[in-house]
Amino acid sequence: MNTPWLKGIIATTVTPFDEREEVDEVAFVEQVRYMLAAGVDGISVGGSTGEGAVLTDEELSRLCALAVAETDGRVPVVAGIIRNCTRDALRTAKAVATTGVKALMITPVHYHVLAPGDEGNFKFYQKIAEEIGLPIIIYNVVPHNVISPECLIKLADIPEIVAIKQSGGDIHKLAEMVQQCGNRIIVMSAVDDLLFPTYVIGAQGSIVAPSAIIPELIVEQWQAYLRKDYQSAEVLHQRILPVVQAISGVNFPAKIKEAIRQLGRSSGITRSPGIEPTQSEKEKIRNALVAAGVLQPNCVSPTSM
Repeated sequence: MNTPWLKGIIATTVTPFDEREEVDEVAFVEQVRYMLAAGVDGISVGGSTGEGAVLTDEELSRLCALAVAETDGRVPVVAGIIRNCTRDALRTAKAVATTGVKALMITPVHYHVLAPGDEGNFKFYQKIAEEIGLPIIIYNVVPHNVISPECLIKLADIPEIVAIKQSGGDIHKLAEMVQQCGNRIIVMSAVDDLLFPTYVIGAQGSIVAPSAIIPELIVEQWQAYLRKDYQSAEVLHQRILPVVQAISGVNFPAKIKEAIRQLGRSSGITRSPGIEPTQSEKEKIRNALVAAGVLQPNCVSPTSM
């Protein structure tokens, strides 16, 4: 498939929920507008950052439709699909395919006892590719159901498999995938704390959680890399890294939303069982945003938010 649009910074969106845990569409659209103003190359809806695993097909489809309408063809919209069997993933893919999304970003099944191994993963993606026909980005994030470089070599034979989002903090596997498959499919980085090095070794952009918080810095670093201004890219790495560290670990969608909230934008709450970050976590996030240079040190403390 011809996918010249798949490169650069595909920004991840959070899903804002109101106090009833219903989707806040107004806040979602505002978020998409903010990212477009930051100069992103695409919008990702319903991935890990967007709490895609807890969205119904109807909610995900509505969010995709809103993003497609707001972007109005300026940048592509990618729909995240996080389901635990082929039938459910197909059902969701069919629902979102009608919204005008450019591609599907599909996570392998994530319940550990369902991990099917290389052959099962191949059949999972092959079935969806054959029935839906849209470009597919593999979201390689599940630690107990990893898409290995060996499996990726086989998957690259499927025309609809156009990219892999390499996550899990494994820059070594990303390098191996670029080495073995980089001339056949696009490798996108999701090694959030080492974005600049992954670009240098062959990643053609990124789809990462910090782009929901500080899209300007993520875009600026990518642009610095493209013009070979490696000194600026390294400086930006030092600004981005504290933010990555502050949101890492358990309950990370809530931490992302807290960071967005501290920056003065609407992010909503997380859907249960996600919980509000602790006061210590809020302070760590605030300090990270200050270190990144996007929040003034004398801003209002999260204790009074």
